[in-house]
Amino acid sequence: MINGAVILITGASSGFGCLAAARLAAAGHTVYATMRDVNSQGPLMAEARKRNAQLKILRLDVTDKRSITDVINSIQEEHGQLHVLVNNAGFGMGGFFEDLEESEIREQFETNFFGAQEVTRQALPLMRQTAATGERRGRIINISSVQGRLAAPGLGAYASSKYALEGFSEGLSFELHPFGIDVVLIEPGAYATEIFTTKRRIGRRATSSESPYRPLADHMLALVDKRAATGRKVGDPEDVASLIEKVIGLEEAKLRYTIGPDVRRRLLAKLLLPQKLLRRLVTRIAFGPAAN
Repeated sequence: MINGAVILITGASSGFGCLAAARLAAAGHTVYATMRDVNSQGPLMAEARKRNAQLKILRLDVTDKRSITDVINSIQEEHGQLHVLVNNAGFGMGGFFEDLEESEIREQFETNFFGAQEVTRQALPLMRQTAATGERRGRIINISSVQGRLAAPGLGAYASSKYALEGFSEGLSFELHPFGIDVVLIEPGAYATEIFTTKRRIGRRATSSESPYRPLADHMLALVDKRAATGRKVGDPEDVASLIEKVIGLEEAKLRYTIGPDVRRRLLAKLLLPQKLLRRLVTRIAFGPAAN
């Protein structure tokens, strides 16, 4: 592990961002842990205390360009360098396409895709300047999802935003490699984070009694609740934080890292199974008897 890197992490109030920020700060890095509402820093501060870590917490809303500029300016003034950017901020919008309003889908993209792009856009001048010293390769780590490779029914808006992030990251990886910066996608499967509970977002019409998709939506919500309660086929988010730390420490990183229960098997099924069989398999798992 290379110590002493200056790291910016978005969405650090909970989940992967919270654990990664505390973990990296404990490892000796200078960590700027950012979040949309600094009043939500309680879980991060608790993790930092537990690990005897020191970090800097700043407000950054990925949909607010001014807040991004303020954070980049602070890093520039205080350190004059930025080695690693972790684009972690995001949320998942649940609901079948017909039940989702255009504004809800746009909101999903504003955070998960355009927000990550804007933070990257503003961070790049300082990152290129830092990488030009030749001290170490820079790293942009975009937290994607297995949904960016295999979309599940009822998660089309979320999956679409992650597919977009995957394409952006792949193209950017070619553009930035000559400048000494690696772009990395981390693609988690199901993990025990707040996305399943307090931060779960459902389209306003998704649970309407008038929706033709209501029985399917009810079955899927029950499935998610059961997984969250039992932890079955749900990974430990600390493993993702550990992977982020590992990727930062590599001399040169590859583009994609998948992680989580059943992730590789699911991607292999998409690669090998005929579409008809894959559709039958996904439908049976997602909807069960509700599909009949």
